[in-house]
Amino acid sequence: MKKKKFTTRDITQIAIMAAFVFAATNIKIDIPTPLGKTMVHMGNIICVLSGLLFGPVHGGLAAGIGSAIFDLTDPIFAPEFWITFIMKFAMGFMAGLISHMGKQSNVKNIVAAIIGAVSYVICYLTKNYIQEAILMKQPMETVKAILLTKAATSFTNAMIAMVVSVILFNLLQPALKRAHLLQDK
Repeated sequence: MKKKKFTTRDITQIAIMAAFVFAATNIKIDIPTPLGKTMVHMGNIICVLSGLLFGPVHGGLAAGIGSAIFDLTDPIFAPEFWITFIMKFAMGFMAGLISHMGKQSNVKNIVAAIIGAVSYVICYLTKNYIQEAILMKQPMETVKAILLTKAATSFTNAMIAMVVSVILFNLLQPALKRAHLLQDK
C-alpha cells in the first residue's frame, strides 16, 4: 500500500488555517476568576471550520498547531501547549472525520461541528478534573467550582463554534472549490 505524502499544498493549507486559528483565538474576552484564568474566544470556530473544509488530519493539525502556538505566547498557558495541541487536534479531527464521511451535507456538517466542539469540551473538562482533583488534590468543592466556571465558558465557545463554523463553511466552500483549493481527500 502506497503511503500518502503531504504535498506543498497540504502543508500550506494547514499553515494558513493554523495562522487563522491563532489569529481568531486572539479575538477574545479574558475572564479572570479567583479560580484561574479562562476566556471566551473565536479560535474554536476556525478549529471546527478547518476540519469541515480540509478533513480530519489537515483540519486537526491546523487546529492543534494554531492553538498550541497561541498557548506558547501566554505564560499562563505555555506549559500546557502540548495538551492544547492534542485537545484541539481532536476537535478538528472529529469535525473533519464526520463531515468527510461520504458526501458532505449541511446536516452532516452541523452534526460534525457539534461533535467536534463537544469533544473538545469533554477533553478540556477532563484535563481540568485530572489537574485539579488528582494532581493538585484540591478539595472537591473547589474542583466543582473550577469545573463549573470552565464549563460555562467552554460551552459558550462551543455553541459559537457550532453555529459560526457551519455558516462560514457554507460561505467559503463554494469559492474554495471554484478556485480549486479544496480536493476530495
